[in-house]
Amino acid sequence: MKHKVWFGTVAIVMVVAMVLAACTPQTIEVTREVQKEVTKEVTKVVEKEVVKEVTPTPEPLDAISQIDPTGQEIVFWHVSTKKHEEVLLDMIDEFNATNEWGIKVIPEYGGYYGDIYKKIMAALAAGEPPDLAVAYPNQAADYALNGDVVALDDYVASAKYGLTEADLQDIFPAFLAGDRNPYYDNKLMSFPPNRSMEVLYYNKTLLEQAGYDHPPATWAEFEEMSKAVTALGGDVLGGYAYVGGASNFATYTFTRGGDIIKDGKAVFNGPEAVEAMTMIQRMFQEGTAYQPAEKYGDQTDVSSNKAAFALGSTAGLKYWVSAFETNAPDSEWGIALPPHETTEPVVDLYGPSVCVFKTTPERQLAAWLFIKWFTDTEQTARWAKDSSYFPVRASAAAEMTDYFASKPLYAKAWSWVKYGRTEPNIPGWQEVRGIIGNAMTEIINGADVQSTLDKAVEEANAALSSQ
Repeated sequence: MKHKVWFGTVAIVMVVAMVLAACTPQTIEVTREVQKEVTKEVTKVVEKEVVKEVTPTPEPLDAISQIDPTGQEIVFWHVSTKKHEEVLLDMIDEFNATNEWGIKVIPEYGGYYGDIYKKIMAALAAGEPPDLAVAYPNQAADYALNGDVVALDDYVASAKYGLTEADLQDIFPAFLAGDRNPYYDNKLMSFPPNRSMEVLYYNKTLLEQAGYDHPPATWAEFEEMSKAVTALGGDVLGGYAYVGGASNFATYTFTRGGDIIKDGKAVFNGPEAVEAMTMIQRMFQEGTAYQPAEKYGDQTDVSSNKAAFALGSTAGLKYWVSAFETNAPDSEWGIALPPHETTEPVVDLYGPSVCVFKTTPERQLAAWLFIKWFTDTEQTARWAKDSSYFPVRASAAAEMTDYFASKPLYAKAWSWVKYGRTEPNIPGWQEVRGIIGNAMTEIINGADVQSTLDKAVEEANAALSSQ
């Protein structure tokens, strides 16, 4: 129809032109008006045709979005055992049965954290790594030293396979921050499937017998209460069942406002750390702190009314419940924020992440898609309820209402995530942890605090500079 109109208007123009040849000057003005109108009509028709035929050019997909992961089989090395492994395997079966690409995840137990670290280092040396594996962020940093780990930033940003802005806002910032590695330009070298935090476990019954109706808010109160509990005598072994280790050291230091690593250098010989370890040494000398001989002895002793305090992970909450039910069912106990000298409380957030190793583009994408699925709201809530770890998404709370109601201590700890601070994640931190642990042992056995920490910092910086 439009073409007919066009030809019609052209015909009119031709007729008018022929008539003009025989017309008077007065007729010319009328003719010009007709020409203008005809020109307008022709222009409109042509413009409509042009607009109709122009098709916008689609923007090209990002590189990750162009990969097809269909049918990939990927190997996942994990650290879970017993109930945790049972739940993990069930979840993997669900992913394998429901994911739209037909991806198959093959789980393999790689040993506990120290064992899987050694196994992966050996596998990398042999050129046969798994597709993805459980790893603390600092371990992933070690694996990446020779370019064997895939940074996940491009996968997160993928238009087709990535996370939305809403997803990123839903994931706790402190959790993701712990996997962004300053050694690798702040890239996401691993991804958090869960987290836990270090809290103060305390025996309410012993504190009440010593005259206190609340846990300590400051380290001065902690030391004072430990003395009072020790003075009770009887079966009491001391106020504080000390375990030691780098995570305890981090809690002592962070809660005083100090740092362990700063700008890639060890700085844990500063006044905050010195003050902390001086207090611990003093408590050992006065008999208000002691080191249990057996593994998990701190849990056993606090739950048996032999000590008032222990620092430990929230991931162990269910084991503490069991310990008190077995050893002292009539005693009351609880958890508290670690004592602190800072304006706001501080908790040491930690936990294993998952890293992806360089294999093929298709297998790497398949590994990411499993991680993405595992950390989505429904799955992260399920894993949290079965493992006692914290979910990585705030939206998981809506899926855990009944769980929070049945686990008030877990719910209490969950509310403290906002106070989280993470341990260093740079290459060499694994070795530095051992150096710190050795220094702590020397100090509780009487070594000079400042000089021992100075020496440990020298060793730590040598280890860090060799990476």
